[in-house]
Amino acid sequence: MKKELIYIVLLFGLAMITSCQEQTFEPEVFGSLFGEVLLNNENTPLENVKISTNPPTSSIFTDDAGRFALENVATNSYTIRAEKDGFITSIESVTVYENQTANVIIKMVPDTMDSQAPDPPFSPIPTNESIDQAIDLTLAWSSFDVDADDLLFDVTIFNSDQTQSMTLASGIPDSTLEIVLDYSTTYFWQVSVNDGFNDPVFSEVWSFTTIPFPDHRFLFAREVSGKYEIFSSNEDGDAIQLTDNANNNWRPIMNRQRTKIAFISDAGIEPQIYIMNRDGSDIQQVTTVPISGINKLELDFCWSPDGTQLLYMNNANLYRINLDGSGFNLFAEAPPGFYFTECDWTDQDDLIIARTAGSDPYDSFIFTFSEDGVYLGQVYTNIPGGTGGPVFAISGTSFLYTHDVSGYQAADGRQLDATVFIKNINNQVTSNLSIDKPAGTNDLDPRYSPDGSKVIFINTNNDGISPKNIWTMNLDGSDRTLLFENAEMPDWR
Repeated sequence: MKKELIYIVLLFGLAMITSCQEQTFEPEVFGSLFGEVLLNNENTPLENVKISTNPPTSSIFTDDAGRFALENVATNSYTIRAEKDGFITSIESVTVYENQTANVIIKMVPDTMDSQAPDPPFSPIPTNESIDQAIDLTLAWSSFDVDADDLLFDVTIFNSDQTQSMTLASGIPDSTLEIVLDYSTTYFWQVSVNDGFNDPVFSEVWSFTTIPFPDHRFLFAREVSGKYEIFSSNEDGDAIQLTDNANNNWRPIMNRQRTKIAFISDAGIEPQIYIMNRDGSDIQQVTTVPISGINKLELDFCWSPDGTQLLYMNNANLYRINLDGSGFNLFAEAPPGFYFTECDWTDQDDLIIARTAGSDPYDSFIFTFSEDGVYLGQVYTNIPGGTGGPVFAISGTSFLYTHDVSGYQAADGRQLDATVFIKNINNQVTSNLSIDKPAGTNDLDPRYSPDGSKVIFINTNNDGISPKNIWTMNLDGSDRTLLFENAEMPDWR
């Protein structure tokens, strides 16, 4: 009995020893988990999304880039759960391996089951079908969403028959939009609203009409960022820039009908004449044979009285052309050794007056022609000093011109005392208008007012580098009045 007990104890001890020898210890190992949560179909990061795992680890939230990270995670296969109010819970699976970083991208879909679409935008400003709206306008509208969701708006504008559209703004949070428009134009516009859960909701198509283009009487050129641009203005100086491109645009002249403006531009290889509407729209090239001379900023041209043709120079030739580029023909030729510089065309007996200059910039002669190009005679003979002009009076019996009464002549064409004169063609009597001109300055580029009672002109220091300013004065030279600063090449219609 005693021997049996000892034997059993020995067997039990042997079993315990054998069991301990078969059991092994496996240490726990770790990896990392990195993820991103994105809005489905848009790949927009979602922040503050709650991230949990099964088997459980830590519960964390995504940052403002939609990212999350779990470090020192036991190696295992995990189910990642992403939860956020307003979105359907999304689940993805991932396996974490030893000393490796597992990556997972989770895409979430908005939960529209409990979200109501916002109402269509309403109460437009300006009100529908309103007129006389300013061209610098703030569009505004109202919106309502029962869920108080964050709303984003798209604003679209249409052409007159609503067959073409342009998006003015996309995904803006504000219900206002500042825009700059054209004059005398009817605009159609529409707003759509998106709450992020439902399809966009569209407003009605509204319309409004902007104010007519101001009845400006003055045109001039001005340097803007190192190049010439064309402006129109009233007497109060409320100037509007009509051209805005990469080229120089200068010498604006309006037709007598006040419907079109012709001007010179170097948009091509050589300067050409273009026309545009009074508001600067619908620019079209007229000439193909360039307008040319010694100094491109002194180039000149004129309208026919009926506004259907232009007369311009190409060195020694004076050409006539229709506005559509047709009817191009040689009008007159300058004497040998001379070239045309300036011209004008009066509706009184259809007379044309033109100045020619020689290789010496001070050699000037002024001639008159009939409408069909027949030479009528010389009305101004070259005298020492620089000459500019001519421009016809309304009656066609006299003309404006300038002459440097100092008689100074130099190779660069500088003038010291340029003075405005009126000369009567019939009796050859001249009248000095620059009686109150400041010493050391030049009066240049004179033109008549529309009623013929005043003269608009340029005054500038004779140093050749000072700013040019536009002035007006009476026909007797009195009442000199500054009109526009840093402006030149005036026209008054």
